[in-house]
Amino acid sequence: MPSYLTIGTYDGVHLGHQKIIRTLIRESFKLGLDSSLAYFPLPPKFFFLNETKNCLITLPAEREKLIRRLCVKHITEIPFDTALAEMHAEAFFNSVILKTHAAAGLCVGRDFAFGRGRGGNVEFLKKRCAAAGIRFKAMSFVNFGGHKISSSLIRTFLRNGRVEDANKCLGWNYSLSGKVVTGAGLGRRIGFPTANIDVHPAKILPPGIFAAKVRLDKEIFYGVANVGRRPTVDSLGGRLLLEVHILDFDRDIYGRLLEVELLSYLRPEKKFRSKENLQRQILQDIGIARKLFNPKIAI
Repeated sequence: MPSYLTIGTYDGVHLGHQKIIRTLIRESFKLGLDSSLAYFPLPPKFFFLNETKNCLITLPAEREKLIRRLCVKHITEIPFDTALAEMHAEAFFNSVILKTHAAAGLCVGRDFAFGRGRGGNVEFLKKRCAAAGIRFKAMSFVNFGGHKISSSLIRTFLRNGRVEDANKCLGWNYSLSGKVVTGAGLGRRIGFPTANIDVHPAKILPPGIFAAKVRLDKEIFYGVANVGRRPTVDSLGGRLLLEVHILDFDRDIYGRLLEVELLSYLRPEKKFRSKENLQRQILQDIGIARKLFNPKIAI
């Protein structure tokens, strides 16, 4: 069945992506077509760089969940591989856009390009869609702080711990999820038990200490999340780890799935001279976080 189509990586489903998708929905409805979104699970640039760790804003399942909320009818993956990397723009247009998706309309971002050497840019698409009798729209950018909102900009924010800026560009709070796994028990020994979360290695781990919202099934809690290397106790061998101290919480949740939304950056991780100094700092972090969650609470 003919569809109104958009293609892209859509990593993050940020405000710029949402603008394209809403236009897709509107145009498909006007023309009586199904809306269809095809995405690359791994951004092509990471395929060429052979980069698979600490690189994604959203895993494919997370991406599809966000896209479905915007009411796109059909969502399909286009795995980016060597064959696709070597395919010329004309072949991609004919085989993917026309044949596979039977596109009667196409909506993309103004900087979208595909095919070998990125030959399938907006000018190419405008001409080929006109020749094929396909409606075509190239959407303008959404800006933040004088910059185009893009997945690359958001990745830069996240890798520098700037979650508030990332969240403003995303239009949703950046989250990390995974099963709670057994740790070294160090948090409990110093009076602040933490849930250690096994995050997928492709997800970006923003470094720092954060005020966080925590979801356990349908329950909501608040806490202080630490994404770091535990320099004071040096127990990770330099690896990044996500752990969260859930406020007013005392349950055994090993093996349970936990989602952590990073709301506000509190401070960078640092090495303390003693565990006592670390304890004092954690108490301060908790006080600041409580104040953020409830401004009526005194620190």
